[in-house]
Formats: sequence, C-alpha cells, structure tokens
Amino acid sequence: MSKQRLTPLLSLFALLISGTAGFATPNNKKKRKTPTRSTNRGFGTAPPSLATAAAKLPTRLPNDATHLPCPCGSGLTYGKCCEPYHSGDEPCDTPASVLRSRYSAFVYRLPHHVIRTTHPACRDYRSNKIEWLKDLDRGGMFDSYEFVELVAGEEEFSEDRPDGEAFVEFNVRMRARNFDASDGGGGETVVSERSRFLFGVIKETESLVDSLPRWTYAGGVVRSDVQGLEDSVLNQ
Repeated sequence: MSKQRLTPLLSLFALLISGTAGFATPNNKKKRKTPTRSTNRGFGTAPPSLATAAAKLPTRLPNDATHLPCPCGSGLTYGKCCEPYHSGDEPCDTPASVLRSRYSAFVYRLPHHVIRTTHPACRDYRSNKIEWLKDLDRGGMFDSYEFVELVAGEEEFSEDRPDGEAFVEFNVRMRARNFDASDGGGGETVVSERSRFLFGVIKETESLVDSLPRWTYAGGVVRSDVQGLEDSVLNQ
C-alpha cells in the first residue's frame, strides 16, 4: 500500500480511535478556559440552544433532499425515511432507525442528530453539548470521506432486556475524497461495527419528542477490512 493511499486511511483510524467509532463523536480534550460570569441573568445574553448553534454550521444537505433517495439505502425518499428523525418531528422507534438516521446524518453533515441519538452510557457522551457540537464540526463528521454504502444486519434483542437493549451489526463503505486513482483500490475502505442500542427516557432533552421513550446509540466494537487489521478492535 503506497503512502498516498495509506494517508487517508490513517486519518480515518485516528477518528475511530479518538471516539468517533460507531458514528458517534470525538472525545477530544479541551484546553482549560478562564472562568467567566454567567450571562443568563442581568443584561447578559443567554447561551444559544443546541438547535440554534447547530443551525449555523455548514451541512451537505441538498436543496431538494426531501425528494431524493435516502442516503441510508432504505429505498424510500429522505422525506419519508430519515428526515423526520433529523428534524426532531419523530423519535427513533427502533434500533435500526437510530443506525440508519445516524448514518444519514453523517452523510449530510448533521451533527445535532448525532448528539441527540447518543445515550449517556456511550463513552462519547458529553454533558456540554455545545462544546461537543463544536468538536464534531471541527473534526468528527468525516469531511475527508464520501459515504458510499451502508449495509445493516438484523436487529438482535437482548434475552435479558428484550424491551430495552439491542444490537445491530453493519458495514459502512467509505471513499477518501483526495485519493489518487492511479494508486488502485479506489481509495475505499470498509468499517464494520456491532453497535449497542438502549431504549428509555433520556433526562437531558431539548424537545417534547426527545423526552419520549426512544432508542439511542450506546456504543459499539469497530473493525476495518484493511490488511493486517481485520481482527483488531479500532476503538479500544
């Protein structure tokens, strides 16, 4: 494998190892900031809501996305598939809907949905969602890659917690945006994961829909098809 082809793969692995595994979020350490007075009272300005902050970020959402095939590969249009989850109009009612809507959120660069669908039990979860959003925007949305395909397996419900825990195995095929076509291989790699999902009410919510019982992503085990790493867990 040439240096040119290896470079984008190393970038991908850095994302996975840092906590972006399972289409979750980077777990970057933040520099300590000088404490400031609260602006929630007096003549100050209240901090922006997560939705307001997210609305200011760039996306990859096409203007006519509602009528286009959904990126998750369901065969439905985006408007009849993942868009209601992304807009917050509907809660994710199955583990598969969490997985597919999170995949589409990464395709269209919608970090708000990634945050909303991450369970507090996930190692990537952060209570400061504004800082989490900023970290996703800076380096957690796979901007150096094109999402080619999602292949998801069947939902597997836990025998001990059939109504509250489930697992789904899936593969995501991705293509480096700056790959050298003359190098061969198309700059593609496949990332595999066995994801865990939990059902219940999340206390920290920002909307009525989010306050309802729903499925969320709680972590996973990530592997890749790169030669020599097939049996390695990338996010340990």
